[in-house]
Amino acid sequence: MDNEGALETALPGYEIGTELGRGAFGVVVAGRHRQLGREVAIKQLSPALMSDETVRTRFLAEARVLAAIDHPHVVPIYDYVEHDDSCILVMERLGGGTVWHRFVERGFDQRSACAIALAVCSGLHGAHQHGVLHRDMKPENVLFGADRSLKVTDFGIARVLGQNDVLATRDGELLGTPAYMAPEQASGTDLGPATDIYAVGVMLYELLSGHLPYREDGGSMAIVMRHINEDATPLREVASTVPTGIDQAVMKALARAPEDRFSSAEEFGIALGTAASAAWGPEWLESTGIALRDFGPILVSARSSQTAAAPTGNEQIVRPAVEVHTGAGAGSDLSLGELMPLRQSSTEMPAYPKRLVWAAIALTLIAAVFGLLGIGSSAPHPQLPAGAVSISGHRPTSATPVPLNLDRDIPIVVHTLPPLGSHPSAQVLISFAGVQAVRSTTVPLVQRASGWSGLVDASVGRYIVGGKVDASLRLSGSRQTVNDSFAAHISRSPFATFLGFVGVALLLIVVAFAESLLRGLRRGYRRNRRMSRVGLVVIGLLAGITAGFWGWLLGFTAPTLIGFVIPAVIGAAAGVVTGMAAVRLGQRTRARRQANRLVLVARRSRPTPQVAAAAGGVT
Repeated sequence: MDNEGALETALPGYEIGTELGRGAFGVVVAGRHRQLGREVAIKQLSPALMSDETVRTRFLAEARVLAAIDHPHVVPIYDYVEHDDSCILVMERLGGGTVWHRFVERGFDQRSACAIALAVCSGLHGAHQHGVLHRDMKPENVLFGADRSLKVTDFGIARVLGQNDVLATRDGELLGTPAYMAPEQASGTDLGPATDIYAVGVMLYELLSGHLPYREDGGSMAIVMRHINEDATPLREVASTVPTGIDQAVMKALARAPEDRFSSAEEFGIALGTAASAAWGPEWLESTGIALRDFGPILVSARSSQTAAAPTGNEQIVRPAVEVHTGAGAGSDLSLGELMPLRQSSTEMPAYPKRLVWAAIALTLIAAVFGLLGIGSSAPHPQLPAGAVSISGHRPTSATPVPLNLDRDIPIVVHTLPPLGSHPSAQVLISFAGVQAVRSTTVPLVQRASGWSGLVDASVGRYIVGGKVDASLRLSGSRQTVNDSFAAHISRSPFATFLGFVGVALLLIVVAFAESLLRGLRRGYRRNRRMSRVGLVVIGLLAGITAGFWGWLLGFTAPTLIGFVIPAVIGAAAGVVTGMAAVRLGQRTRARRQANRLVLVARRSRPTPQVAAAAGGVT
């Protein structure tokens, strides 16, 4: 069934006429009530956009509010119908066309431009009093009636789809007209009446000068960024004949900060009406041929001057410098799946994971301190009575390491020999983190005047381990074996040993792999994200072990098993938290990259032509 047939089925009480306009939100056709003979405009919202049940519910609620607005400068809603996948609004049909259409075809003088703005301010103030913002105010949404009056249409449809978000297509074009978009609307912050006031200021600026306050090249996203980051070009620079009071009112409405604009649309209208009356006299409004039907403060201000009316003369007629405004969707086939919130790159972006980052840093530092200082490990305790043994001329204690030079034989003297039995012998064992790393030769002990002595050869370990280590003296005999543990300090630097090379290699591996895994997560790459997080846990574990190695390499402590286990566990926990923080950062990066992609696409794209509706104000 074609569109006309669908409308006839949904609205049997109406004759369906020709299409009046088409836009991103839907299509508007002419209609006529069969019994009342009343001419209407029928707006059929795009089925693709209205297919979501939540959106349909919001639209019905919005339609009820709009139907309650009874104002001479707001297009009245006559009916609302849901049929199949469509939502249909029936409203008053105004045959005079849009302000934009007449601006392009005929142009306006300054007085007519101000009269249009007064009518729009009046209509917007009436809607604002009902809690309704327009959110897409522009000349295309202001219609001329047969009685010289002006009415505003298309209230709140943008809110139905995006709520408080400005929506953009995946190709980088905004749903709406960015030339009239207030900075707070573009950046996704709170909206209010000042948002519509800004749009009216842009519209009046253009009607008075033929130009927009900002350049309109580079695509919709580029225009939006100018509204956010730049001040508007002063009106007097492009239209020097505009009266001073009107110029000041327009530029105040265009202030980037909402609090610097007028507090209400009525206040803007009063300021504008007062300035126009002062410039052209109290009867200036009648000379425009535009009727102001709201007999309130705005109309009073427009007639407030006591000076003589200024002659009309041959005032300059202004026409727009462009015939279309950049914006998304001349067609009406967009779906919700093709739209995304513009503010996704800011307010909806995942928050910076400060707590996770600080937690990861804290755990990493704790693991490093535990590893470097060997916190949690204990020094070896000699098992033989104090003074019973001398090794390299030093008697082992729990506090002072025994210096060992593995390039030479190690002299061993046992002053008090335990009951080992016959054939006593001695051997030196050197361990690394509880694992035996070096075993010297076993030599028999010979009884001398100073005690039982021997020379032990441990040169096999001179390139294996160095610096502070744990060692033990093994005394054996026919009856038993006794191990006397002690702390030792080998003369060779740990960096000149095999285990020292392992410690340096571990550091390089940890740094390289950690940087690689974190880079992928931070950049938001989803491929192998789970494996990257697991990898960070492993890297964290290795980082704790590496800290223990470097505590030994730097001479802080002798490596023990518990001195590696504790920092390794803390390092693994740091890897878990670091992975979580990196994933959050990746989500932020993806959102920012998506927003930047929209900007780049918009900058490379040409402005999209937009059909100005003859009635109905299609966006």
